[in-house]
Amino acid sequence: MNGTIDTENAFTLVKMLFLLFAILFLFIAQVIFLMRKKAKRDECIFTVTREGLNEQSGKIKSIFSKMKIAEKDMESSLLLLEEIVVRLEESTNQVVTARVRNFFGKVSLLLSSCGEKYNPIEQAKSSDSETEDHFRDLIFKANAMRLSYKRFFTRNVIIIQAKN
Repeated sequence: MNGTIDTENAFTLVKMLFLLFAILFLFIAQVIFLMRKKAKRDECIFTVTREGLNEQSGKIKSIFSKMKIAEKDMESSLLLLEEIVVRLEESTNQVVTARVRNFFGKVSLLLSSCGEKYNPIEQAKSSDSETEDHFRDLIFKANAMRLSYKRFFTRNVIIIQAKN
């Protein structure tokens, strides 16, 4: 035993390390699974149209209230919801789906619609005229930090950060 490692002890050590890593991996996988399950449970999905916008806004507002969103953030998010739904319906002629998502206290409102690529945020940034759309664009510009756009396959998705 002059500085040599016994192969039987080395094999036992490797088995113990493998077992430890396997248990650690399973624990981490379980935690991630439970986090995703909780996030899905906290989601609420709605179909939003111009005609039913007031009713759906009321439902979303009550969900925001339960999530303890500040009144100012709630009103800004609902105002953005209205503007984005109108623009998406005008552009895509498709129904807009709204999903309230709470992931570790970060509440967001995801709006999506099928159709050709259309980013209402970019359209608002390029507007300069003093028309009705100009004042609608000011709402976007004032809340630009809370908005993001993504394209998923055939869907236009606008994300409104209701609470960080």
